[in-house]
Amino acid sequence: MTGKYIFYDLETTGRGKKESATSFGTTPKWEQILQIAAIVTDENFQPTNQNMNIFCRPRMSIIAQPGALITTERGIKESLYADLSSYELMKQINSTLDVWKKDNPDSVFIGHNSINFDETVLEYNLFSNLFYPYPTRGKRGDTLNLVRGLYASNPSSIKTDLTSRGNPSFKLEKLAELNGLPIEFAHDAFSDVKTSIALAKFVKDSDKKLWNSLSFTMDKKQAAEYINNNSGITYLTNFGGRIALEALSMVCESQMYKGMYHTLKLSTDPMPLLEANNSEFKSLLSKKPSKNRWLTTGDHPIFLDNSNAINYKPYDKIGSEVLNERKKLIYKNKSLAEKFRMYEIDRQIEKEENLSQDNVFPESKANIFFNFKEKNIIDNFHIQNDWKEKYKIALTVKDPSASFILKRLIFDECPQILHEEDFKNMHNELHDRLVINQERPFTTIPEAMKEIDDLKSNEGISDKEIKILDEYDIYLKFMERYFSNKNPQPLKKGKELYKQIFE
Repeated sequence: MTGKYIFYDLETTGRGKKESATSFGTTPKWEQILQIAAIVTDENFQPTNQNMNIFCRPRMSIIAQPGALITTERGIKESLYADLSSYELMKQINSTLDVWKKDNPDSVFIGHNSINFDETVLEYNLFSNLFYPYPTRGKRGDTLNLVRGLYASNPSSIKTDLTSRGNPSFKLEKLAELNGLPIEFAHDAFSDVKTSIALAKFVKDSDKKLWNSLSFTMDKKQAAEYINNNSGITYLTNFGGRIALEALSMVCESQMYKGMYHTLKLSTDPMPLLEANNSEFKSLLSKKPSKNRWLTTGDHPIFLDNSNAINYKPYDKIGSEVLNERKKLIYKNKSLAEKFRMYEIDRQIEKEENLSQDNVFPESKANIFFNFKEKNIIDNFHIQNDWKEKYKIALTVKDPSASFILKRLIFDECPQILHEEDFKNMHNELHDRLVINQERPFTTIPEAMKEIDDLKSNEGISDKEIKILDEYDIYLKFMERYFSNKNPQPLKKGKELYKQIFE
């Protein structure tokens, strides 16, 4: 793959939470970007003159996880002194990425653990400011996937730390330390970007042929072509830190989600699935261990040479002859494809029926951006420099979700211009979200206060960390009083808010 790379990294208000009690894992989509750093490089990973390193102030409607402030060593006082507001930062990110993409449309966005974390945070921060949320889609990669692929192919080619379970650890700072890569300040976005660039170059220099195999799927179109044209696929997986290879065969593309493919694992006999009716098929797929695997072309999947699978359990005992027979039965099988189609419909109905009403908010799903049908109005909103003019435009938006997002944005950025009713409605909404002690998909004030107490009770906590936590506790108590106030007035911003709280 040739062309430019856009390496980027974010520092945020936290690592995310479960969206609901039934969620499989956590999501960081409710977190705010506090720092973004990015460096554009050429195909040889040499930096160009295009870069950015920007901080912003916290939104009053988002509560940071205290542990995030400890990790970045950037306390609430320092954050309040940042030059830019959150909206100003997102506007600058939007315009900068737009310019870079126009300069080189084939640029690949890449970071370390960016697919599972940074990409989601960036998308939802853009969406919560009503900018187009998917600027990185199409061509994107992850150095975490690259080093896992390198390790799976040749464990001796890269030094890794071990997790508590004895699995290889691929944390960026440890990889840098063990493999002689540059690292200036861990958990500083600009430093992490430089280290990610060095790590990508390390992987490419270690094995250029392997690099081609690991990197071509940064382009989702090329990943889709590979899935469609190969009856057998050796896919790199990672679960709980354990790296494994799965031998798969593709059945069909999802009817509902373009770029996502249904595959079956060659480790199990496909005949029960082929002979099952729709109800039995659904039941078989729900049993553990799972027989199917989603492949998503836009998430930089790692496909290794098919000869590798036969060397891994359980494929070494199954043998290539059986694997080849199973591939013939599965690959693009029309009967299985129809069963997957019905399976998807049933799953979607169940998902809608079980959706928790407690955790449904207007900004819950970034893809509803395309439903607003008011792009010209939203574009005009962003063009205006005066917040009074922005508010006038926001009042003309008809979609209730878009209207809410814009009013919440104005409440955070310039609340004094809101009509009294809009101001009170938003204040009450945020009180119910942030002050009331109940489960939410984002961090609440009571949760943050409890986390502060838990962190301060840890042995080995430093005086500097205690100071950061104590200052944040003061901030949280101020915000709790503010959102509990029955007759609130608009808050000051930045340095003025700092003085109001701490002086």
